[in-house]
Amino acid sequence: MYDDGICSLGNGQYSATWRFEDINYQKTDESSQQVIVEKYCHFLNSFDETERFQIHISTKKLTQAHISLAIPVPDNASEDLKQCIRESNEMKRKQFFESDAYIQEKYITVTIKDGSYDAARRRFMRIDSDKFALLRKIAPTVKMLDKIQRLSLLREIYRPDDTSEISYKEMARTGIYDKDIIAPYSIDTSHDDYIKLGSRYTQTLFLYDFPHQMYDRFVYDLTTLNSRILLTINAVPQNPRLAIKEVGKRLRQLDCEKENDRSRQVKQGIAFPEPPRDLSKAIESAEEVYRDLQARNEKMFLFNALIFISAESPAELDAAVDKIQDVVAQDGCAVKPFTFAQEDGLNSVVPLGRNDTFVRQTMMTSSIAGFIPFNVVEVVHPEGLFYGKNKLSNNVILLNRKRFENPHEFLFGGSGSGKSVAAKLEIWECFFRTNDDMIIIDPEGEFTKLVRLLGGQIIEISNSSKTRFNPFDINEFYGGDDEPDPVRFKSDFIISLIEVTMGNRDGLDLSMKSIIDRCVRGVYQKYKQHPCEENIPTFMDFYNLLKQQKEPAAKYLTSALEIYTEGSLNIFASKSNVNINNRLICFNTRNLGKQLTVMAMTVIQDFCWNRISKNQAENKNTWLWNDEIHHSLKSPSTADWLSNCWKRGRKYGLVATGMTQEVHDVLRNDEAKSLISNSEFIMLFRQKNSMIADLSQVVDLSDDQIDTLLTCDQGTGLFKIGNGIVEFDNRIDTNTKLFDIVKTDVGEKAAQKDSRKAG
Repeated sequence: MYDDGICSLGNGQYSATWRFEDINYQKTDESSQQVIVEKYCHFLNSFDETERFQIHISTKKLTQAHISLAIPVPDNASEDLKQCIRESNEMKRKQFFESDAYIQEKYITVTIKDGSYDAARRRFMRIDSDKFALLRKIAPTVKMLDKIQRLSLLREIYRPDDTSEISYKEMARTGIYDKDIIAPYSIDTSHDDYIKLGSRYTQTLFLYDFPHQMYDRFVYDLTTLNSRILLTINAVPQNPRLAIKEVGKRLRQLDCEKENDRSRQVKQGIAFPEPPRDLSKAIESAEEVYRDLQARNEKMFLFNALIFISAESPAELDAAVDKIQDVVAQDGCAVKPFTFAQEDGLNSVVPLGRNDTFVRQTMMTSSIAGFIPFNVVEVVHPEGLFYGKNKLSNNVILLNRKRFENPHEFLFGGSGSGKSVAAKLEIWECFFRTNDDMIIIDPEGEFTKLVRLLGGQIIEISNSSKTRFNPFDINEFYGGDDEPDPVRFKSDFIISLIEVTMGNRDGLDLSMKSIIDRCVRGVYQKYKQHPCEENIPTFMDFYNLLKQQKEPAAKYLTSALEIYTEGSLNIFASKSNVNINNRLICFNTRNLGKQLTVMAMTVIQDFCWNRISKNQAENKNTWLWNDEIHHSLKSPSTADWLSNCWKRGRKYGLVATGMTQEVHDVLRNDEAKSLISNSEFIMLFRQKNSMIADLSQVVDLSDDQIDTLLTCDQGTGLFKIGNGIVEFDNRIDTNTKLFDIVKTDVGEKAAQKDSRKAG
C-alpha cells in the first residue's frame, strides 16, 4: 500500500479506492430520479475493458464509526452545567446508541493493470479527473482515499473491534506496518460456508436468479436492514465491438437451434411447429441485448453482487442471512453463501479491487444502474458538531462546517419554529467540541442564560449600562495580512465610525478626515513605541487631542463628539471594564437606544474583526452568530462589513452565522444577497406560505420539501448542506434543565418589546 492509497495486488495490478457522499434519491420525484440514473449510466459507461471496478456500500453501527457524541464533564463546571451536560449526553445515548443506529459509507474501487507504480499513479490521476468528474456531477464530494484512510477501511472489515489509531507516527513507534495493522488476530477457514476472523463469524453471499428488470429500491431495501453488511458490486466492462460480435454469434447459435427444433417437430408430424418457451425467451433476451449494444448507450459487463456479513455468533449470522433472503426475495432475487469458496468470496467483497469468485454473468449498463447506490443525504463527520437526527434515515447529523470551502450559515424560521433554540444548541456544541473563540451579537437578549451557564462574558451595550467598551482596542495583527500597519487600518475605522455616528449623509470632508487621521496617529504613538494593552488609547484620549487642534473643522468635530465622550452617551469613552479576552463573548444590545445603535454596531463589528485577525495569526478559528441580522443590514456601513466578512471570512478562519425570521430580509439588496450566496449551509424551519416565493430564490426545493416546511413541527425542518438537503429533527427533551436554558421565553420577550415601545 503506497502513501497515496494505491495498492499493488501483484501481477502488475494496482487498485485505488474513492469515497463518495450520498444524495437524496429515494425521496425525489420520478423525473429527477431519471436524470440521476442517466448521469450514473454515463459514469458506468466511461470505464473500458482495461479497467474493472467495485461499488461498496458499508452499513455499520454508529458506535463502530469512531464517533463520540458524549460531552465530557469539566471538573470545574458548576452544578447546573454538570446537570445540563448529563442531560445532553443521556438524550443522545437513548436516541442513537440504545436504538442500534446504523450509518452508511459508500466507496468505489478501481483496478487497472500497468507496468509500474508510477505509470499506474498517472493513470489513476486521469481516471480521477476524467471518469470521476462524471460522478461528481451527481455526488457532491468524491475523494480518493490515502493509505491511512484505506487501511482504516480495511481494518473495519478484518478487525472491527480494533479502534486504535492508525497513523505514520504509530507505525514508526511500534514498527507495525500495512498488512500487520489490519490482519485479523486469527483466521479459521475450516468451515464450509463461513470464516471466523478473530472472534467474529463472517460469511459472503452471492446474488443470483435476477429478474428481467432490477428495481432501483433494491440497494435501499438491502442496506436499511440495520445489520452490519458490506454490499459489493463487481463489474468488468467488455469491449463493445467484441461484445456485439459475441452476442451476434450467440444469436446465430440460437437461430440454428430454433431451426433444428422446428425441423424435428416437422418430422414428428407437428403441423404448426413452435420453439420451446425457454428458447424463445433466450432469443428475445439476446436480441434485446444486441439492440442495446448497437444503440451505443449501453455496455456489457461481467458482473456479480456479493454481500458480506459479520456477526458475533453463528446464530446471529443465520438471523442476518434470513433477513437478507427475505428482502432479496421481495425484489425477485435469490441469495446463497459460497460453499468451499468463502476465502475467494472474502477477497472479492473487500475494497481491494480483486474478483476471485467463480460467479459471473453478463449485465447491461441499465441493469447495473438498477443497483443504484444513492439513498438519502447523510452527514456524519466524526469530528463534527451535533445537529440532531436525519428524519429520513434516523441517523445522527454530525457536521463539521470547517470541512467546506465556505463555512458560513443562515437560519431562517418564523417565530416559534425553533430557530433560536437550534442556534443555542450549535453554540453549546461548539463550546465543548472546539477550542475556537465564539462571539454572539444578541439584539434580543436571548442568549444571556446560555452564555452565563458556559462562563462566557456578557457585554451589555446600552445608554444606562455600566459596561465600558473601548473602540480603540487594537492588536499587532489588526487589519490582517493585507495591512502591515494596524494603526493605519484603525484610523480608517475611526473615520468611518465618526462618519456614521454624526450621520453625515454626504460624508466627512477631506479636512475633517485629515484631522481625525492626525489625531488617531497621535494617540497611538505611545502604543507604537511599546505595543501592549496598557498603552492602548481611548476615545477620551482621542477627544482630548482633537480639542487641541486649531482648525475650525476640529472645533466642529469636538462639539459633535462631546455627547459620546463627556456626555450621556459615553459608554465608549474609556477603557474596557469587561473581560474582552474571554473565549465566549456575547454583545447584548437589547436596551440600546436609537442614538447609539449605528455607532454601537460599528464598534462591535470592529471588535469582531480585531479578534478575527488576531486569531488568524494564531491559526485559530472564530465563530460569529448574528441574531436578527436584518437590523445590521439596514445600515449601509454595517451591511457592508457583513458582506465583506461573508466574502473574505474563510481566509481569516471565520465561521459566521446569520439568523432572521424572513428570507426577504436578506434579499433587499445585492450586498445582503451576497451573504446568502456565500453561505454553504442554510437551516430552514417552519415557513409561512407567503415566504415560499422568496425561499425559491435561496434554495431549490421540490414540492415535497416545500410541503415539509409548511407543516413541520417546532425544531424540525430542512438543512441545506453544500449541494445536498437533509430533513432534520433537532428537538430536545422539554423536561430538562438544558431546555429551560435554551428555550425562548415568549412572555419575557413580549415584556421586553412592551418596555421598548413604552421607552
